[in-house]
Amino acid sequence: MSGAAASPAVPVPDVSAPGRIAGAFFSPGPTFRAIAARPTFLLPLILWTACSLLITALILPRLDVEKMIRQTMEKRGQTVPEDRMQQIVAAQQKIVKVTTIVFGTLTPTLISLLVTLIYWASFKAFGWDFTFRQGLGATTHSFLPAVLGALLLIPVILQRQTLDPRGMGEMLQSNLGFLVDKASSPALHSLLLSIDVFSLWTLVLLTIGFAAAARISRKASGGVVFAIWAIYVLGKAGVTALTS
Repeated sequence: MSGAAASPAVPVPDVSAPGRIAGAFFSPGPTFRAIAARPTFLLPLILWTACSLLITALILPRLDVEKMIRQTMEKRGQTVPEDRMQQIVAAQQKIVKVTTIVFGTLTPTLISLLVTLIYWASFKAFGWDFTFRQGLGATTHSFLPAVLGALLLIPVILQRQTLDPRGMGEMLQSNLGFLVDKASSPALHSLLLSIDVFSLWTLVLLTIGFAAAARISRKASGGVVFAIWAIYVLGKAGVTALTS
């Protein structure tokens, strides 16, 4: 593994928690070295959760649950009497409200823990070690571009009267999903949706963050980070192809 060795050690700056938020965008190298030396993760996780709840509050009153239910039933070839349909819609609206709030609250934490666990185990398999806390610090700060993307989505949401959550990934047009029609080629559409500015930005930050934590080169770190992402993207496209 000598080829994966990082460059000689450089002085680690002392960066405050708010400074790490800005540093993740403007000076990721020194910032992630500081995170590796003294891991923190609460502030970016709080910001991500707050943003998630804000987006949830904006989406909930715009969800057209009835339209989604009718489309699903039409796709399945099911017909339901109108009075029964209204009962189904009323029940589903209550379920959707609760699940959306829970989803918006817990998703940032669950994603952070899961992504950290996957990469932590993967790096250890190559003999490159760092603590789970170091990995969590790198992960939560690396997802800050996703928080920025969500904030940019707010004015787009405010312009809509109704929303279909299945099309949320295309609203900001920060990916290549628009190049292919979802109905005609769902798997390719799924692949192109994953080629997203904010996702790629996050992958670059994960590469820098884990390289600093494991004290290896960014080339070696990026190889693991992007390989696992590619497996996820291909798997998601495969599932889309099978279920479409």
